[in-house]
Order: sequence, then C-alpha cells, then structure tokens
Amino acid sequence: MKSRVLGVLFSISFSLYLSENALATDYKPWYGRVLEIDTSVDVFMQAFSHVDTNCGSGKRLEFDTFVDLDASLAVWDGIAAELEVILAETRQHSFDMDAVRLTGRYQWFNDIVGDPVSLSTGLTLSTIFPPVRRNIATFDHGGCAAEAHVAIGKEVSCMQYWTSRAWGVVGMGIADVGSPWIRGNLAWEHNWYDRHVIEIFSDSIWGLGNNHMNLYNFHGYGSVDYQAVDVGTRYSFQFDNGLVLSAGYGCRVYARNCPSNVNFIILKVFYPL
Repeated sequence: MKSRVLGVLFSISFSLYLSENALATDYKPWYGRVLEIDTSVDVFMQAFSHVDTNCGSGKRLEFDTFVDLDASLAVWDGIAAELEVILAETRQHSFDMDAVRLTGRYQWFNDIVGDPVSLSTGLTLSTIFPPVRRNIATFDHGGCAAEAHVAIGKEVSCMQYWTSRAWGVVGMGIADVGSPWIRGNLAWEHNWYDRHVIEIFSDSIWGLGNNHMNLYNFHGYGSVDYQAVDVGTRYSFQFDNGLVLSAGYGCRVYARNCPSNVNFIILKVFYPL
C-alpha cells in the first residue's frame, strides 16, 4: 500500500514538475480494474517533408516530438476518468507545454460479462496553450476544445486470456475558434497470453472548415478544410510486474490541407499502480 501511495505521489509530482494529440487519449470501450491507477508515458515522433495546399504540395522539412504524461482510473463499474499533460518540441517552438486534457467515459455495455458488444461514450475537454495553437504540426483549433465520442468493440477470449479484439470510435469536437471536426479510428489487436500484443490501427480526422491551407499565413486549423488518414502497427510486451513496453510505426496515407508524407514512431511505457 505504501509503495502505491508513493507511486501516485511520484506521478503527480513528475507531471507538475514538467508543467504539463488527443495524443494518447484512450478511446477503447474497455477499462482497467476499478480503483487501479494506470499511468503511462507516450513519446510520439513525427517527420514530414511536404504540406498539401490548394496550390499543390508545398515543401516543408519538419521533425516534431510530443511527450504525453497520462493517468487513468476506473472510478466505478462503467465509469472512467483520464488526465493527460502533453509537451511538444516542434519547428515553431522549443520544448514547452502543448495541452492538458481531461476525459470522462461511461460504459453502457460490456461484452466481457455477456453483452453482445462493448459500448462506451465519453467527453474530452482540452486546454491548448498559446505557443502551439497555430502550429501546423498539430490539429489544434483554439485555446479550449471539447470532443464527444462513442466507441464500440468486440473481444474474443480463450480460457482466462483475451485473444483478439476489434474496436472503433467516432467523435465530433468543437473549439472556441473555427469549425467542428470529426474523428474516426479503427483498431484490431491480438494477444498471446497477456505477454505479447500486436495492434493494427487506422486513425483519421476531418476538419469541417471552409478554407484551404495557406502555408505562409497559417493561423490554426479552425477554419481549414483538412483531412488526414494514418495507418500503423504497434507491438507491446508485458512483464510479470505489469509493466508494459510498446513501440509502433505509422504513416499518413491520405492528406488534404495538412502535412503529407508523414512518418511517425510511437514509444510507450505503461504501469498500473
């Protein structure tokens, strides 16, 4: 018990010390154990060489790094909360605060206990800090944002282990600047005895603005008609103490009015307290 309390205090202190897309927001319709704090550190690195505009592809060499400090908790059966603190290092500014996000989710159905599928709904509230609101590397619209999302999934089990699961999420968000956006993600995972997990995913976001990308006079994505579709894969390994290390790679397969030819690497350290 003492070690858990120390672990919680360390996680909180570390987050405050660092002063901190939906980078690592957990949309899956399954939660962890009740009153178990799941902590993680996600490192997301992306590189791109061109930006799609109305006048064709504009050249822009950029390498960006994002660090997401995350803590989530199933506070009751069907109710979960998550806090993210995100730091960013981009071409436009040095390592600094990007955003703080708070997510609440409610699970309406759970296929693990006999329902046909798992279904959850949630709301993510974000505060985006001024240095990155007009950053071409992130799809931020303004200073405050809210996104409602619905996730559905199905899990297949063998004995005490889940062997595979597929899930998807659809969300719609709005900020204090510009037009709404739509999010649509799909994922499939395969699990070997809670030791090895492979995931294949596709993430997309669609801005509902009316303007085209202006690479030389960019004021944020709030008014831009942008579209991005990313695909990738990730491998995770779990140790006996619950520590999970994962690494993944992805690329952008479709881009409109946003960075194109994007390649990204995802690294994650997960530990339940």
